[in-house]
Amino acid sequence: MSDDLTDDEIALLCAIGEADPSKLIGNQTRDLERLISNGYLEPADSDPESTFKLTAKVCSFLASAVPV
Repeated sequence: MSDDLTDDEIALLCAIGEADPSKLIGNQTRDLERLISNGYLEPADSDPESTFKLTAKVCSFLASAVPV
């Protein structure tokens, strides 16, 4: 599977702090699973306000995707 992210996956990453996995529907659930399995998200054990946190991999991806 490609490491390229879809627009929907990027949108989910941007809203991950507010995302409630129990309220995700259809493709959002699939996108969340793909983001976790590809190392873009991990459980946020230390933050009780958020279920997931961004990894260094996604931070690097986002930094390279934004023109300076």
